[in-house]
Amino acid sequence: MEIAPKLINFEKMGIGLFVHWGLYSRFAKGEWSQNILNITNYQNAFSEFNPIEDNIHNLVKLAKECGFKYIVLTAKHHDGFYLFDTKGIHNFDSVHTPFGKDVIKIFTHECHEQGIAPFIYYATYDWHNKKYQADFNGYLKELRQLIGILCTNYGKIGGFWFDGNWNKPNADWQDEQLYQEIRKLQPQAIITNNTGLGKQGISDGRKVDVLTFERGNPQVINHFQNNRYFAAETSLTLNRHWGNAQNDLNYVSARHLIEQICHTRKVGANLLINVGPEFDGSLNIHCLSLLEIIKQWMAINKEAVYDTNNFEHKTYTAAGNDNDFIKGNYLFVDNLGNVGNQNVVLGGEKMREIVFNNFPPQKIERIVWLDNGTNVAFKQLPEKSQLIVKADGFEYGTNLVERVAKIY
Repeated sequence: MEIAPKLINFEKMGIGLFVHWGLYSRFAKGEWSQNILNITNYQNAFSEFNPIEDNIHNLVKLAKECGFKYIVLTAKHHDGFYLFDTKGIHNFDSVHTPFGKDVIKIFTHECHEQGIAPFIYYATYDWHNKKYQADFNGYLKELRQLIGILCTNYGKIGGFWFDGNWNKPNADWQDEQLYQEIRKLQPQAIITNNTGLGKQGISDGRKVDVLTFERGNPQVINHFQNNRYFAAETSLTLNRHWGNAQNDLNYVSARHLIEQICHTRKVGANLLINVGPEFDGSLNIHCLSLLEIIKQWMAINKEAVYDTNNFEHKTYTAAGNDNDFIKGNYLFVDNLGNVGNQNVVLGGEKMREIVFNNFPPQKIERIVWLDNGTNVAFKQLPEKSQLIVKADGFEYGTNLVERVAKIY
């Protein structure tokens, strides 16, 4: 089966940064705060929106430094506020705030400068636009006009990430008209339409490019649906909200974050990691700290993320422990300890023997840890289609959670 090169390129990106930022950031209670908490003065945030422009530039630069290949920014969330110039279709946009500028233009320009792909998140479910309830066909016509603006005024767009069709599951969303417009104006753009929490990984017959797993952690992904191949993407919040939520201290651990990067590659998906900036566009110390951990881990292991796209590389899991796996030319080993004095390292100095059955018989020359360049002991049994790896622990002073080796 052949697939479009843009799908293979998308899979090779590996990890993306999701950015939920808008008027809700002013209240620091999450992206659904207007709807769930019924904030009466919510619209006041519109007249106060005046972020620091450098924060937009710096966020893109930080994403690049951390190894993210693409950024998905909320051009419009469900509250109906637009981070771009709607060219007179609405006044509820960033150019009519005290900021007075087109955020998406600043964002996409910086992405192009940094060599990182800008993706546009666009909420189709809308709490602000009266046409959504009163004139749905008129709303959809307007939606296509607004997407046309995004397709023609910001250079090359990496993809569009739609969210909200799940609110009207039985409605005719006229998706194909929308997708045809995108494919005419931005033929290389990836099209994603989030199926929501209830239908993770199900294409629903939509002519999109990507299966979504909102907050999902799939153990198996069916990439072949409706007689075609789909890329896949899981998404992860650093705490329990997508937008800035000051009192949400339930942040994920560094271990969980790193394991999720590796796990999503194992099952053949990209990982979209979310941050919720403050109202001024800055990131809090918790987000910055976790991004710094990603930056450190990716500095050592990024090739194993970028070079393991799913369409071209099969996954082999270890016998009796599918947390250890091989994808492409890379070995991923989870939860190794440290080599050192047995009174100090909690037994981590023990070597773990990992067996891969039904492994291809091609001869392996060597296997090398990416973190320190040392060789990994192994044995091949071609007659049994078996590979046995003897994985030693991290050297004292290092523990990267997931240890990765390159197979030559």
